[in-house]
Amino acid sequence: MAVTLQKPAEQSTESTNGQANIPPPPYLGRSVRIVGPVVNVDMNQSPHPKNQRGELGKPLFNWYHNTVSKDPLTRVSAPNHFADRRHFLSTIINQATKGKVNPRKIEVPDAAAMSRHIKAVAHYMGADVVAVAQAHPSFLYAGSRYVQDGTAEDAYQETSPADLVKKFPYIIVATTAWDYNKLQAHRHLIGDAAYHVSQIKGNMILKALEGYIKELGYTALRGVCTPQAAGVASGVGELGRNGLVINKTYGARIHMPDPILTDLPLVADQPVDNAVEDFCKICRKCANTCPTNSIPFGDKVVHNGIEKYKINWLTCYKLRPYVHDYWGSCLTCATVCPFTKPNVWWHSLATWSLRTCPIPARPALVHALKWIDDRFWGVARNNRVRWLGYDSGIKPGEQACTVSGCNASHEGKGPGKEVAGNLGYYAPLKENTNRFVKRDA
Repeated sequence: MAVTLQKPAEQSTESTNGQANIPPPPYLGRSVRIVGPVVNVDMNQSPHPKNQRGELGKPLFNWYHNTVSKDPLTRVSAPNHFADRRHFLSTIINQATKGKVNPRKIEVPDAAAMSRHIKAVAHYMGADVVAVAQAHPSFLYAGSRYVQDGTAEDAYQETSPADLVKKFPYIIVATTAWDYNKLQAHRHLIGDAAYHVSQIKGNMILKALEGYIKELGYTALRGVCTPQAAGVASGVGELGRNGLVINKTYGARIHMPDPILTDLPLVADQPVDNAVEDFCKICRKCANTCPTNSIPFGDKVVHNGIEKYKINWLTCYKLRPYVHDYWGSCLTCATVCPFTKPNVWWHSLATWSLRTCPIPARPALVHALKWIDDRFWGVARNNRVRWLGYDSGIKPGEQACTVSGCNASHEGKGPGKEVAGNLGYYAPLKENTNRFVKRDA
């Protein structure tokens, strides 16, 4: 159910970087609000670049730069831990030479028709979710462009966020969903594959879509916009307690890559109300199961002028060097989210009932649906997942395989122990992770 745009409260026309005529803060739905001045974030001060410079400690630096994964699929799908980074497809995609804009611009007499068309093109290229947001300076990064392990330099590198928005008023969000069944093996190499391969697909789709827009005669910039801001502004989903954009169809299992800022004439979509705001107040499953206690149990706070649930990214990030033999990306908070379910009729019925329920009556419905989720799904599922010879029931490093570094089960072909039942092995558990994050505090 789309939410009608409301006129936000007026704010000063003087921006944080001295620019005048900044538009008032946009309405982003009920899950997140801009309530004060927003300082544009320099992506070079975000976790990955800081770690690349060694600013987060030796364990994290060595984990990122000097660790080669024992798993060959991880080595070609993850943004580090490869024996040769040239085998990591996203590096090649992101570092590809930027194509020029076609000087023969296609006229767009109907922006709504173009919006439908560009969404159809993105879906055809493989996107699961596509939406358009109205750009706003608070959505944009400060400093130089940043695309993870690539380059996003362009002719507008030094242009201020306010001027960029005037010239390029639309943001295209195109993304892919992680495979639900593989994601059940979170905190395992199988779950990593669901995440990392989706990341590669997303980069390929956006690179192709970027080229398509330029062939139409319009500019397409990446590494410019905050994906979460564009995601909630465009109606892809709402911001959950876990800090992830939660979609009505896929829940939290959607990757949020760098969207496209463009001057292609489009019509912006609107924020949505899928009752994520009401559910997250009560649920707290992600906070209860987070291995590092990085997700808050309490209320929202105001951080950088934005009212939201504030995640402790440092404790989440600092666990990685100590668990790299088991997994690279935790994904537990995405997996246990009640919105993250297979796309079947009862999931659609539950999300429909939440969307259509009057807001005052939603807490009672949320309590009922959460009880059902806990009763039939469990607080955190511990399913055994078998895929491509991988087996989440076998602890990595204790596999029944004679090939060094292989995680496949190969029943009956090695000295490892066979396992029975439908329980998976997931490491580490919540109670033994505090020592990891405190070790390098």
